[in-house]
Amino acid sequence: MKSKYLFLILLCLCGSVSLFASEKVPGGDIAFRLTDPDLLLSAGSSAGGGFFTSGPTSIVINPALPAGDQRIVLNLGYTALMKDEEKFSFGSGMNLGLLIPSRYGVFSSLISGLFCNVGELQFNNVLQLQGSFSKDISERLYVGMGLDTGIRWGAGVDWALGLNIGAVYKWGTLGFLEDTRFAFALTGLGKPYVWGMPSIVTPKVGIAGTLFTVAEGKLSGAFSSDISFPQFTNIVLDIGFQLRIIDMVYIKSAWQFDLRETLAEKYNLIPAIGLTVKFGIDTKDNNFFADKGWQKSEMSTSGAWQNLYDGVQAVSAGASINLGLRDTEAPEIILWGEK
Repeated sequence: MKSKYLFLILLCLCGSVSLFASEKVPGGDIAFRLTDPDLLLSAGSSAGGGFFTSGPTSIVINPALPAGDQRIVLNLGYTALMKDEEKFSFGSGMNLGLLIPSRYGVFSSLISGLFCNVGELQFNNVLQLQGSFSKDISERLYVGMGLDTGIRWGAGVDWALGLNIGAVYKWGTLGFLEDTRFAFALTGLGKPYVWGMPSIVTPKVGIAGTLFTVAEGKLSGAFSSDISFPQFTNIVLDIGFQLRIIDMVYIKSAWQFDLRETLAEKYNLIPAIGLTVKFGIDTKDNNFFADKGWQKSEMSTSGAWQNLYDGVQAVSAGASINLGLRDTEAPEIILWGEK
């Protein structure tokens, strides 16, 4: 009986793929990764990147990633998309995110905007709202579910509504890899934009981990690798590499190979490169922050660049604030009769 239900579910999924299949727009599958430097540099890692990072923007790739976050996170990102040949053209991508942890799980939300008709990137105008709920089932296993909805205008009006699910498993040490993570995400379960951004029903699997640590932990290198199958008609490979210096400076690169775009001779093989700097903020003199327990917080600023399709230049900048400090102390247990 269960096998019959599974067959019906798979049949419905395949039917939805055929119903909503559309011509793929170059850059369509990474469109919302162009709104933020951290997304541009993440290499689409469903496992959280070489060095595990998460936040409200993570739900673009895998809604399970924020499950372990303990602090409220605010995020702001902006990307300029430019091309200067016979005629200069300019587009923009931006986002605003909020993550709120609770005793029940982690709630994340992200508002993204794309306003771009530059070169091959014919996105027109898109406003997207994403929300997710994630939870740590154990110290090793994270799960999450998210909902996307949006509207596109500029060449007619279109809308999208989709469900995303994902999971991350923290394996630990695996051979020479440390902090190894495996991940799975299934995105685009619903109605996509008819112009193929992003693709409907896209399964993705990924792995990430630390490759080496030297100089007494002051210098580390890590990688991530993902493979996805957009619409079951394409194969996309994402690879990322990151260097961490004294847990303050991160040098990042991300590279993607899209089989369908390569065969159509509309592709980009130049990696994204960028820098993230993390530092502390002392707000103990502010009564509002002190009352909330946010005397000390953490801020990360990022910048990224990539030469995209048809000579389009993407220049991105953003900032993320984690309010308060992460709780690293184990709970204190007091037995009856003890003082």
